[in-house]
Amino acid sequence: MTDDNLQNQTQSQSLLVNIQNASDPAFERKIFAEVASEGQQLGSISDVVGILLNTYEKSVSIADPSITKTIQQFRDIQQQIANKKKERSAQQVIDALETMRSEDNETYLLVAASLRKWLDDHPDVSNDSKK
Repeated sequence: MTDDNLQNQTQSQSLLVNIQNASDPAFERKIFAEVASEGQQLGSISDVVGILLNTYEKSVSIADPSITKTIQQFRDIQQQIANKKKERSAQQVIDALETMRSEDNETYLLVAASLRKWLDDHPDVSNDSKK
């Protein structure tokens, strides 16, 4: 994560607490730190909304195109978030390897060799489909 992204995330988090007009901002920060972050809370709410939408769609015929469009926008956003999380996971592995390479090159070389072997032994789906 770049410094700008971290700064924007921090500013957004602070702004969110201020927008909510929390009566006790320190307590809100404690909840975010010890119970669930803003992202975890929003993720849980999004999961519940997704479940409710699935149930709603199964039980009601939706004739209003604006409702269908809004539901699809919600699902698109959820998919974009899932994709970004996958990208982040890969970047975290790369960042850890870069740190290891600069701080402990000997261990890095051993890990890199093991990873190369594992990757050769476990080709990805796109390589399997080309065979």
